[in-house]
Amino acid sequence: MKLNKFPVIMSGWFKLFIIVFITLVYSGISYSQSYDKSGKTPEEKATKMADRMKQNLSLSDDQYKQIYNLALEKAKTHASNKEKNRTLDKETRKSMRMQNNAEYRKQLEGILNQDQITKMKSLKNKHHGNKTGHKGKKNKNRDQVN
Repeated sequence: MKLNKFPVIMSGWFKLFIIVFITLVYSGISYSQSYDKSGKTPEEKATKMADRMKQNLSLSDDQYKQIYNLALEKAKTHASNKEKNRTLDKETRKSMRMQNNAEYRKQLEGILNQDQITKMKSLKNKHHGNKTGHKGKKNKNRDQVN
């Protein structure tokens, strides 16, 4: 009479469990490698932003073209800076991002009229509410327009 030292390993249910487990792990790994975070071209990002602003702020056709061009420039700059920023330290990246955002806000305020600027700020504050940033700190710059 032959005795099995590991009868659980030999059962059919255990083999089925191992096969399903390996399949799930393999599919998870393959999905995570194929996931594309960016997904959109700078033109698509600019179109989406300009369309959203036209809908929410009642932009004229001239303003829409200017906003689209500004958003396209910002998206292209962001894409080119993304590669450069990998070699920079955190503080330098933060100061560059803040400088770029300040320039963008200044150009944006040059395109919009005062009512549109006020409405944009109120929509942004309404959207963000009292959310907190990382590590529970409140974001002090929420009222600034990006």
